[in-house]
Amino acid sequence: IRAQGPLPFAAFMSLALYHPVHGYYARGVQRTGWRGHFVTSPELDPAFGLLWARAFRSVWERCGSPDVFEIVEVEAGEGGFAASVIAALEGDLAAAVTYRIVERVPAVRARQQERLEGIGRVEWTDSITDLPKIRHGVVFANEVLDNLPVHLVSMDGTSLIEVCVDAGPDGLMFVDRPPSNPELERWVERTGTVPRSGSRVEVTLAAESFVAHLARCLGAGKIILVDYGAEGAEIARRGGTLLAYSATGADDRVLDDVGERDITAHANWTSVAGAMTRAGLIVEGPTDQREVLVGLGARELDRTFKDDHQAAIADGRGADAVKTLSRRQALGALLDPAGLGGLQVLTGSK
Repeated sequence: IRAQGPLPFAAFMSLALYHPVHGYYARGVQRTGWRGHFVTSPELDPAFGLLWARAFRSVWERCGSPDVFEIVEVEAGEGGFAASVIAALEGDLAAAVTYRIVERVPAVRARQQERLEGIGRVEWTDSITDLPKIRHGVVFANEVLDNLPVHLVSMDGTSLIEVCVDAGPDGLMFVDRPPSNPELERWVERTGTVPRSGSRVEVTLAAESFVAHLARCLGAGKIILVDYGAEGAEIARRGGTLLAYSATGADDRVLDDVGERDITAHANWTSVAGAMTRAGLIVEGPTDQREVLVGLGARELDRTFKDDHQAAIADGRGADAVKTLSRRQALGALLDPAGLGGLQVLTGSK
């Protein structure tokens, strides 16, 4: 910044998260799971992967049950989702599947490889730009959109301005600048995400590029996106959704402790759905994760856990009883509309 001037927030966010030496994720420290700063759905219980494996089977069948089928997971965390999905696959589908993980951080990839060693056919790709053509398959991205870099814009009267990051005498600070990219104004018009006076909204150009590239890679199948999100007009009313996460919790001080805190912004479903449609996909959603998981059999799975729990108690198997009770509670957390059940699912089919 001192050498070249203020950075667009998208450039700052990209460095804060993915700088190869100092970035929050790129350093390879475990960020998700019980040892990290937050717990995502796959880490709660293998039930999450089991239920989504049923959805993947449905996609495979709609593609004509091909002999070769790819499940692609973008940024797979510690590998828990992959392990549970692969364990749930059966029959001809299990024989057809190659599971591909897109992971840019070498240290994280190494932990994934250790966890998944000897489990199915698993391959790794460094970036979505390196993805080979997927003739038949499904692409799954759980809480990925919220970490893609966003530009920040605001309004000065009737003029759009870009909010950039500068270095002041007391640290980093926001400053207003003319838009760095003419696409920012076109994005605001296209999505209807117009910031109110005095507020900021996030421009999700990277998310649009992300889904458009995935659509180009996919011959036939489905892209499944799971994230916290809202329609563009709702995000504009709220004046943006930027948050930072660390061991102390969540706040909006996104310029503090750079590289030590996660930075997120809600998915803009208007923007993402529009990009999917322009890429030739049939879009469905967004739908609450709770509703999707119930449709995949979460209620029936809960009854199975309940029966197993009661049987374990009757047989005097205390450890098994505690285990099945814990699994019921984890499944309940996945369905909680005030928590992970409030995540939303957007899909694009080809």
